[in-house]
Amino acid sequence: MNVTINDTSETRKDIVVTLSGDEVAQEETKILKSFIKQAKVPGFRPGKAPEARIRQLYASQIKDELKNSLMRSAYEKVVSHDDIDVYNIVEFPEPSAILAGQEVSMDLTVDVNPPFELPEYKGVETNPPSTEVSDQEVEDTIERIRRQRADFEVVEREAQATDYVKLSYTGTHNGEPVAEQLKDQPRLQAWGQVKDGWEEAGTEESKQFGVPAIIDALVGMKAGDKKTVEQTIPDDFAVESLRGQVVSYEVEVGEVRERKLPEIDADFLKGFRAESLEDFKAQILDDLEDRKKKEAQDAQRDQILNFLDGAVEFPLPQSAVESETRNAMGRIISQNMQAGVPEDEFEKHKEEIFAGAEKTANREVKLQIILNRIAEKEGITVENEDLSRAVYTLAMQQRQKPEDLAKELRKDRNRVIQLQRQILFAKTLDFILKESKSGAPVAEKAES
Repeated sequence: MNVTINDTSETRKDIVVTLSGDEVAQEETKILKSFIKQAKVPGFRPGKAPEARIRQLYASQIKDELKNSLMRSAYEKVVSHDDIDVYNIVEFPEPSAILAGQEVSMDLTVDVNPPFELPEYKGVETNPPSTEVSDQEVEDTIERIRRQRADFEVVEREAQATDYVKLSYTGTHNGEPVAEQLKDQPRLQAWGQVKDGWEEAGTEESKQFGVPAIIDALVGMKAGDKKTVEQTIPDDFAVESLRGQVVSYEVEVGEVRERKLPEIDADFLKGFRAESLEDFKAQILDDLEDRKKKEAQDAQRDQILNFLDGAVEFPLPQSAVESETRNAMGRIISQNMQAGVPEDEFEKHKEEIFAGAEKTANREVKLQIILNRIAEKEGITVENEDLSRAVYTLAMQQRQKPEDLAKELRKDRNRVIQLQRQILFAKTLDFILKESKSGAPVAEKAES
């Protein structure tokens, strides 16, 4: 078997694998013997049918098996070749004709792993954020829990900040209903009109989801009150025709409810399996510390990835970048659809979005190659228990039974390979994290 290698770029090679007529004949003879041994031919005991009869009955199957066998041999020869470090098979067309006893050539296009020197990945210095939890953070968490469990009582007074208000309103622009321009945007309907909806009066949190001018106007209004307010639509609004425009809203209040926070008594604490307020605070402290430790580790992982990204440069396999770019584009399209961005708006910025996706893909592929090289050097592998844990976790996230997801994965080898790759990179990154040096913690920025 002869292998000819032609470089088309730093990471792509065209390869011709040639098998002599004798090699083809030997493989065909081996396949024929297998058919003779296993074939059931009327009038003959197993293994006793004449070769000519077997060739007559199974000509097509023998031809297909010979083709597949020779292609497997060519593939194995390429991936085991000392001068070829295959990253991905880009093209491997079937040979046009294979005849026993005649030489056959097969063309492959492969992307290869680029040669580069690994940076010193042990002892990378990281600066994780502080994991200390202040007394104020504990108190703020308790207050947030109380707010989530609050009751709401109807009041006859004017609405105050944090009261919940039942309201209806309609928005118009130049005398035309805004809702018409938003009919294909279900996530943006609150900017057009609302019938008997609820809003929290006067809070910044509510303004993230509702019309800010209406949220502010609710403070001071009571049941039966009506008011006209104006809102300038943000410049980044999903519907371009409304950006920067002033919309007029006719607001009517139907009911005002005051938030009544629950007392921290025995019944309240019982719901959290806490015996006392001190016990409850201790639980919250533990939860906050665990969360901050995880956030700190995530920050350290990001710092390690940034270090690896900037520590070395090398050309990237074209097929890997193209595949990762398609994946990134798919994620962006999905996110835009969920956010209610219209398709024509996406098309308008498609080139810009593609450029961003390609930039992300280049970084992802680069880090994958570096981490894979480190894994090879350190002997880090994916074990069966690693895969089982990952399948279980993924099943819980997707609200599936683990055994059902396992069945799906057995039918989709590409998904299994992708999952194994994710596990390997996570294990490798955790290895580097354990070998890293932690510098001074970074203080958290105070919230404004």
